[in-house]
Amino acid sequence: MKKPTSPALADATASPPGSPHSSLSLARRLRLQQLVLFERVVETGSILAASRELALTQPAVSKSLHQLEQQLNGLLFVRSKRGVVLTEFGSLFERHTKTVLAELRHMAQDLNGWQTGSSGHVVVGTLIVASATLLPEAITRLRKAVPDVVITVRVGPNSTLFPALARGELDVVVGVLPDGASTLLRDEIERTRLTHVPLYEEAMCVVVGKGNALMRRRKLRLADLHALEWIVPTQESVAYASVRSFFEKEGLAMPRRVVESVSILTNLGLLASSSVVALMPQSAAERFAQAGLLGILPLEGPGPFCEVGYTIRSDRAPSAATQRLLAALHDAGHRLHRSH
Repeated sequence: MKKPTSPALADATASPPGSPHSSLSLARRLRLQQLVLFERVVETGSILAASRELALTQPAVSKSLHQLEQQLNGLLFVRSKRGVVLTEFGSLFERHTKTVLAELRHMAQDLNGWQTGSSGHVVVGTLIVASATLLPEAITRLRKAVPDVVITVRVGPNSTLFPALARGELDVVVGVLPDGASTLLRDEIERTRLTHVPLYEEAMCVVVGKGNALMRRRKLRLADLHALEWIVPTQESVAYASVRSFFEKEGLAMPRRVVESVSILTNLGLLASSSVVALMPQSAAERFAQAGLLGILPLEGPGPFCEVGYTIRSDRAPSAATQRLLAALHDAGHRLHRSH
């Protein structure tokens, strides 16, 4: 005689179509490994690629995803010969999956920090203003104090970094603190999750490649350079308004020949291989000039155009490793402020 299935076991497979989800029902049905598999398939865009990364067979990954869709009563992916694409329902589930997995990472950090007192993992988001001076110096200070802490640096615009921080994918964002930065976030809940901490003000200066003939000029006017090709920040960057004002104060429009870029490597490559002129954050320009990678022209650039600092979540305490990095950022920021 077939034994009756208990309600708990029945709930562990799938809910009847249309039945409402609850935190208890999801906790019974979902497995954390399924979320990891789902995330890797989303990141790679392919079940085959995800199975290789996770050292699993493709049928095993496909079966797990099929079970996940049954448990959620919804289609997560549209499958094709080229890979998989998230459905609208899948995108909704992805947003919550990222938060759950980020919290698991924070839990692992806290447990490791409690047990060892000197280890952990900090994920930092940054852009050009901080990535050339402030962040490297802070990381160097941190590594001397706690060499076992792992630092992961992710580069991107604030419009990407701030929402990632609010979701818990980053521990801290280091760089420009723009006015109205919270408008880059999706809703009021995310806006209230972030705290911005300024460290110092940043100015800009005009730079060229080290071998540029302009380096031999003792006196220069902005009008002398206006017709040249310029590297300027992208229009959505915080610095763009200050750059436009810089030219307008001299009665000039924005140059016609421009490359809009906030990529350090691209800008340095252009400066080294051409006669292009660039506007660059002062702290970064001085660091590169000391390394012999560029020259700073005797031309007064825009004054302080932004505050540089860091942004953290306000609704959760930083891990021990993150707190050590924040202390190192304060020390490095204080030194940079005194040097200017």
